[in-house]
Amino acid sequence: MIDWLSLADGFSILLNWQILLAVFGGMLLGLVIGVIPGMTAALGLAVILPLTFQMNALTALVLMTSVYTGSLTGGGILAILINTPGTPGAVATTFDGYPMTKKGLHNEALGLQIAASVIGGTLSYIVLLLFIQPMTKLALEFGPSEMLFLTIFVLVVIAALQESHPERSLFAGLLGLMMSTIGTSTSSGLERGTYGFDELIDGLPLILCIIGMFAIPEMISIITRKSIAGSDVDKSHDLHRLFHGARQAFGFRRTWLRGSFIGIFVGLLPAAGATLASLLSYALAQKTATPDQKFGQGEPEAVVAAESANNASEGGAMAILLALGIPGSAATAVILGAFMLHGLVPGGNLFLNNGPLVYGLILSNILQMLFLGGFALLVAYNVARVVVIPSSVLVPVLIIIVSLGAYSLRNFVFDVFLLYFFGMIGWFFRRYNFALVSFMIGLFLGRQLDEEIIRFIVLFGNTPADVLDRPIALAFILLTVLVIVFQLVSLFKTRSRNRGSGSPHPTRNDPS
Repeated sequence: MIDWLSLADGFSILLNWQILLAVFGGMLLGLVIGVIPGMTAALGLAVILPLTFQMNALTALVLMTSVYTGSLTGGGILAILINTPGTPGAVATTFDGYPMTKKGLHNEALGLQIAASVIGGTLSYIVLLLFIQPMTKLALEFGPSEMLFLTIFVLVVIAALQESHPERSLFAGLLGLMMSTIGTSTSSGLERGTYGFDELIDGLPLILCIIGMFAIPEMISIITRKSIAGSDVDKSHDLHRLFHGARQAFGFRRTWLRGSFIGIFVGLLPAAGATLASLLSYALAQKTATPDQKFGQGEPEAVVAAESANNASEGGAMAILLALGIPGSAATAVILGAFMLHGLVPGGNLFLNNGPLVYGLILSNILQMLFLGGFALLVAYNVARVVVIPSSVLVPVLIIIVSLGAYSLRNFVFDVFLLYFFGMIGWFFRRYNFALVSFMIGLFLGRQLDEEIIRFIVLFGNTPADVLDRPIALAFILLTVLVIVFQLVSLFKTRSRNRGSGSPHPTRNDPS
């Protein structure tokens, strides 16, 4: 499994002040990138990539991965404090992290988020260190049919949770699927739904859609209050409560274990990434919740579920990048560029020719996670002061920041209008109880579903029954059918009980 000689050599080359400086500097830069609305890990990595040319290969790669790690955690801090995911992977964190802030539990929420991030990331890199070869073999088994039925399975699982206003949830999901197809089809090369706007040729920028859907409606809500947290709750900044939240995260052992392994598995899949991992982990945590847990109203376990999977996806994404040279996201695509810049080609030969460097990089990622907790707690403690800023000051400043962030993404004024267009959609969805999570799932997975359907038709169009000969695809088909059957049986039993008691149909909290 492990080449112990290469592992020892990799550990020895880490004992260098430049490596430690790269870890510290990259972590802080990543955290700052994560807490700026509109700044993405990919954008930050692209900016610093030319600066790594004069560094040695390992130092450059450690710096890049440190920025990537810090940005994922920083995005969660922003999601908790102002309901604005700093990165797409932090969407699920908003569902319960921000309600905790409104209750005055922002210190505890930040502690939970940071500890869960460290746990998930550390576990993923330990698994990567021990099982990188089997993990890459598993990833190679996923072809178009497996990815198609995995995507359908995830859509069905999350849709099954939306028991409140199911018809509105279905509409939101379908609208998200439709809007995800805007842009140029990678299969046919045809433009779809651009209406003559050249800015839409590459599709909708997901980070703008996320910020618009979550941030703009929240600003409208905040302006009617004196500050983010209610006037009757504790707004103090208490380091002890921050640490208490971090310690509390370790108590949800089953949740962070499940979230971590979901993140590792999803991270292995090309183009899946942290967003899908965190949403799926959140969905499963909600499905197994006890009756006294109120998901969507500030449930601590929900924050742990989302953030452990979010950061754990890093290990899976790094495995597929190192072993096959396949980036799972825009950020890992820039990291792939750093490999190329230093004359390294990810793949099987990378282990044979540069084993100590590969193990050194993995060990440095584990080291990053150990330092991440301290750095993130420091940043979160200071950024948390935003909850006491008067709304009359905070909202105008946030509007300027998100507008500048939207413009800086591609230097298009069009993107600023796009941001507020999705803000209006988000406000409408919140006002009339349409499920934001369903829309986001459709938007995230729609393009992938579209592409996999086309590939599936090309491969199995004449003989679709051949897909049953592929064990993984068959397993996902059976799991999807089981979820649908289970949901129908549960719905039938609930309605039978309600008819017998004469009580109205109970609804579950909608995390949006």
